[in-house]
Amino acid sequence: MTINQRFHRVALLEGLSEAQQLHLEDVGSEVAFTRGEDLFRQGDPADALYLVLRGRVKLVRHAPTGASTILDVLSVGDDLDIASVVEGRMFGTSARALSDGMAWRLPTVAFRRLLAEWPPLAGNLLRLMAVRQRQTVESLSALASLNIEGRLCRILSDLCRRYGIVGVCRGVILDLGLTRQDFADLTGTTLETGIRGLNRLRSQGLIQWEGRRFFVPDVKGLEGVIAAA
Repeated sequence: MTINQRFHRVALLEGLSEAQQLHLEDVGSEVAFTRGEDLFRQGDPADALYLVLRGRVKLVRHAPTGASTILDVLSVGDDLDIASVVEGRMFGTSARALSDGMAWRLPTVAFRRLLAEWPPLAGNLLRLMAVRQRQTVESLSALASLNIEGRLCRILSDLCRRYGIVGVCRGVILDLGLTRQDFADLTGTTLETGIRGLNRLRSQGLIQWEGRRFFVPDVKGLEGVIAAA
């Protein structure tokens, strides 16, 4: 894999010169991961930044009670818990692989040095953090104002937009390996409540699934539920 092929979809590295990308090759390394593996765990030292080159990863936050919430599903070009790396203490989430894949591991010491030396990198970081802050506010607002069906539709609509595969017929396929427990975690509810919500959406013809593979016949239909909730 060439440098351009490896980093061209990584938003954090947009605008870097070829020489700068070559330097990243010197200070970082590829790390393979397998489905179900933790790249890091909440509470581990944030000693490296991970950039997803291939595959999918979910970020999970664990509460002291043992409950878990999935904060996001990430894929090619995304960074994993960069805020913890910038802070330089401990990871605030766990990163668990949803599929086999590959990540680029950049030690925190090297990353923080490059932030000081490369203005485009620092600018990209500020932009990404601003976007995530807005997304966090929107997510908290949705949790507070939407019922379970509305939350599920919001999550499904977002996943379809980011990772959906347009089928040979009308509709979108979501093949992310997510379980019904994962959808409950994404919406901040219990498994039983999440299952009831998914079943109600299925009875309305808004979603179908077989195992961990979901099919959304009409994404706009989901968005209609969000607007009405």
